[in-house]
Amino acid sequence: MPPERKMMKRGGTGISETIWGKWHLGHHGSYHPNFRGFDYYFGIPYSHDMGCTDTPGYNHPPCPACPRGDRPSRNLERDCYSDVALPLYENLNIVEQPVNLSSLAQKYAEKATQFIQHASTSGRPFLLYVGLAHMHVPLARTQLSAETWGRRPYAAGLREMDSLVGQIKDKVDRTAKNNTFLWFTGDNGPWAQKCELAGSVGPFTGLWQTHQGGSPAKQTTWEGGHRVPALAYWPGRVPSNVTSTALLSVLDIFPTVVALAGAQLPRGRHFDGLDASEVLFGRAQSGHRVLFHPNSGAAGEDGALQTVRLGHYKAFYITGGAKACDGSVGPERHHEPPLIFNLEDDAAEALPLERGSAEYRRALPKVREALAGVLRDIADDNISRADYTQDPSVTPCCNPRRAACRCQTV
Repeated sequence: MPPERKMMKRGGTGISETIWGKWHLGHHGSYHPNFRGFDYYFGIPYSHDMGCTDTPGYNHPPCPACPRGDRPSRNLERDCYSDVALPLYENLNIVEQPVNLSSLAQKYAEKATQFIQHASTSGRPFLLYVGLAHMHVPLARTQLSAETWGRRPYAAGLREMDSLVGQIKDKVDRTAKNNTFLWFTGDNGPWAQKCELAGSVGPFTGLWQTHQGGSPAKQTTWEGGHRVPALAYWPGRVPSNVTSTALLSVLDIFPTVVALAGAQLPRGRHFDGLDASEVLFGRAQSGHRVLFHPNSGAAGEDGALQTVRLGHYKAFYITGGAKACDGSVGPERHHEPPLIFNLEDDAAEALPLERGSAEYRRALPKVREALAGVLRDIADDNISRADYTQDPSVTPCCNPRRAACRCQTV
């Protein structure tokens, strides 16, 4: 999206737009949140395993000690980003480096509740996006409550996340309950190679892949990697105690929020998301007919379209390539014609349809037509201006002459 576009403000709604937490869409120049439509930013510029910290959490080493004098250390562990400490930004400024992971969640909660209170007092509508570090590894050693003592790391982190979200919801309920929409969701399944620190895929076990070796969770396009829970809350608008089977995507958040704000999407562009408000309000049960699943670090080319969802059918053209807890990595396998699973009958993705079966023959041409349509849409709308080329010169660092780029905390 061009930097000058502020979707809500262009619609004349005067919405205050704020982000707390992980951004990970670029931190240098025009890719920083403050130049992407957000009025205020407080958070970390990428995942919290992409920089060292003095409070490392589980499964992550600490920053190296500061050397004496002004000479940088030459004995840094390069395999854990320990040459750069994790920074905490407030707008364009680094206010803490390395960030204290143990207190980060509470800082987010305090900032968020203060913002909601201020917006309510001033009468201004607001958009608050909170990108939590939970439940990504490393899991911080929480200091939130004595209730977490004795719990396993993942359970303790989950309880802390629950408390953080609860604080934000409680503030909304006390200030703007009837006219504030909350949407909570994740972005991927558990990181299987982290074992007990990663969580559970539940019934979405990707049994076909596990039998080949390797992970069917994060980085993959199996259900355990892409299917995530979502909760919507808006008293009087979103019905309570209702579960929807509509096929939705996090790509739907953008057009849905734009529509609810009374703004309009820019013309002359294709958007992969749809306005899901009718589903959220319980007035419809139909979402996407087709979803595409690009590779996000498993077998094949990064970003390449390799799996297509068509209704309750799911077709795989490439499988394998992600590490499991046991250290195995399933071999990269290409499938032409594709493996097709009926998720209505087989949520565990254990047995693909027999290629000679009548059901497979009926599904295959529809899958191919859907895939061709998605690829055609991508080719016709290739107008992105983003350039995410790796450049060491844009690494955020308070004091490059010190080990781990430390700076004073605020």
